Amino acid sequence: MEELYIGRGRDEDNAALIAFLDEVFFADDDDDTHFLTLLPKIYKDRYRPACNNFVAQEPGGAFRAAIGNFDNDMTVGGVDLKTCCIGNVAVGKDHRSKGYMIQLMNASVEDMMRRGVALSYLGGQRQRYGYFGYENAGTCYNYHFSRRSFRHSLGELSGGLTLEPLSPEDAAAVRFIDGIYAKAPVISRRPPEAYYDILCSWEDLPFLVKENGAPVGYAVLGGKLDHVCEFGLTDNALLPRFVAAVFELSGKDGVGFSVAPYETEKLDFFTKNASSVRVDHCESVLVLDWKTVLTAYLRAAASYQTLCDGELTVLIHGKAGDESLRLAVKNNEVSVTDYDGAPRFELDCLAAVRAFFSNYPSDRAAFPPAARQWLPLPMFFSSRDTM
Repeated sequence: MEELYIGRGRDEDNAALIAFLDEVFFADDDDDTHFLTLLPKIYKDRYRPACNNFVAQEPGGAFRAAIGNFDNDMTVGGVDLKTCCIGNVAVGKDHRSKGYMIQLMNASVEDMMRRGVALSYLGGQRQRYGYFGYENAGTCYNYHFSRRSFRHSLGELSGGLTLEPLSPEDAAAVRFIDGIYAKAPVISRRPPEAYYDILCSWEDLPFLVKENGAPVGYAVLGGKLDHVCEFGLTDNALLPRFVAAVFELSGKDGVGFSVAPYETEKLDFFTKNASSVRVDHCESVLVLDWKTVLTAYLRAAASYQTLCDGELTVLIHGKAGDESLRLAVKNNEVSVTDYDGAPRFELDCLAAVRAFFSNYPSDRAAFPPAARQWLPLPMFFSSRDTM
């Protein structure tokens, strides 16, 4: 009897894999939802979806389980980070509670460690993925703007800007958009050939923001036109008119805007003028190279704010092994180095994620005041880059 195949999928099984995933996730849904339309950036044949999945597959080809393992490298604080996103965690309904999810998750994490991945992230139930070293992290400010709050804080809706749908053939517009996006201190390195598909993630709609026919920004709106998932402008002085243009396009009484923690001018504008804000985590993360990841995000933090001088020594029991580190800031120059002494603090991998990257405050409450001022570090994942 042939054994069950456990490993990376094969390109010839792309269509069969997507059919399996659609059956697991959407069989009971009334709407016509499919992974290929939901996330074209990873499920089109040219992006090799099966090869980017770890699968449990019968000799005849039928899938029992699959877990997506999608590279999504980032540049953070000028440091290139090898990054991997976990997605489409699926077990067939007749094969659940048999350990396939555990087996494939462990295979995925082991593969990432072999390949030198520094950081991994996913969306899912917190405790379920905590067994594998993932914990809630990242900060996203979700502001709600109503027409009434706009009138009270900014006066009548002012015009002059338009939002025009982005064409998938407009390579010049994609370069313009990436020119805005790439200025941030935390970015995913989006390939030009996949850029349009990336912007269309989760069936959202990308637009160019124009003034007198010339592009001055871009925006990605949810399919119901009631939330701006990602946006950038050549000049943030345009923000009031941009919000007005979103209202004009959407026709809604209220619209949401997602803002990253390092987008300080946007934060200032929405904090002063929006109706309300909700502070959320972005994803759950697993750090496999603490020295590199902490260096990157400390540098990102120092790029847009002044960090207090100070130091912190910590032993982290990471998923990929223990790391004893000294974090230091002097005159806004940051360093993370190996530490041979007795560290003042000791954290397991979940507590370390909470201390350095989450909105949960308790694990860093005993840190020195200077170190607490650095935290949480500005981790953020745009929904364009989640799987």
